[in-house]
Amino acid sequence: MWSQKNIMAEVKQEQLGRWQAVLEAQTGINLNQHQHILRKGLKPWLQDMSEAEAEKALASLETRPWHGMGEWLIDHLAVKETRFYRTPSAYRILARYLQKRLDVAQKEERRLALDMWSAGCSTGEEAYTMAMIASNLIEGSGQQAYFGVMGSDVSSAAIKVARQGSYHVRRIQELPETLRQRYMQSEQGLNYKVTPELASRVCFIQSNLLDPNSTPRSAMDVIFCQNVLVYFRAWRQRQVLDSLVNRLKPGGILLIGPSEGSGWKHPALIRRGGDNVQLFERRRDGNE
Repeated sequence: MWSQKNIMAEVKQEQLGRWQAVLEAQTGINLNQHQHILRKGLKPWLQDMSEAEAEKALASLETRPWHGMGEWLIDHLAVKETRFYRTPSAYRILARYLQKRLDVAQKEERRLALDMWSAGCSTGEEAYTMAMIASNLIEGSGQQAYFGVMGSDVSSAAIKVARQGSYHVRRIQELPETLRQRYMQSEQGLNYKVTPELASRVCFIQSNLLDPNSTPRSAMDVIFCQNVLVYFRAWRQRQVLDSLVNRLKPGGILLIGPSEGSGWKHPALIRRGGDNVQLFERRRDGNE
């Protein structure tokens, strides 16, 4: 039996590139510049394997990527750094957009319906925060309005956590106190759980952004895809962003991270700037 030290050295020298290739083919995540993340993620799996067993596992993933070991690889290596209200400027943009939509609906004397998507939602904090912003504004307006939030992620383990809606207090430290008191319930220990009322407005699905057929089919008013594509190659970032545009309603908005999609443009979108976030709006006239 190989020692942990030896097997990790072997991965670093001869197999790391192949592990990376498998991960990127399945998820788009390229960790060539962040190999410490890859080694750390592989460590719990490989530490009890012999060299031959590790090679067999890798070869199996290369030929049959979507069986059990493929799920394990995604769940342990997909980057899941997130928290509630992570980028305040993005939620301020969302609040302004939703308030504008509410004002128009009130003027036109109609009921507003909003569909929002957190693409690459990880363990759900972003999707729930979007729902909090929408619910708070609608309640404050006194209007009758519908909204729903879809969260999607490639990791089944992340989706399981999101559906449970229970988080350590560290995850909600940046959440404004008014939202915390209204939409989070204290549990035993240091955990907080999303209220049932808010949770009923949010649903989660396992979905791969590389496969448009697995993403939500309905058009969205708002799409958040922040800090999801940062580990993707530039050409793949553009490919995913183009596919997101096809899911956006005229007049809808797309928010992505400040370092994602460098130089990306789409004829159906108008760039609206943004602070610590990139904001795009889909044209209403249909001109592309």
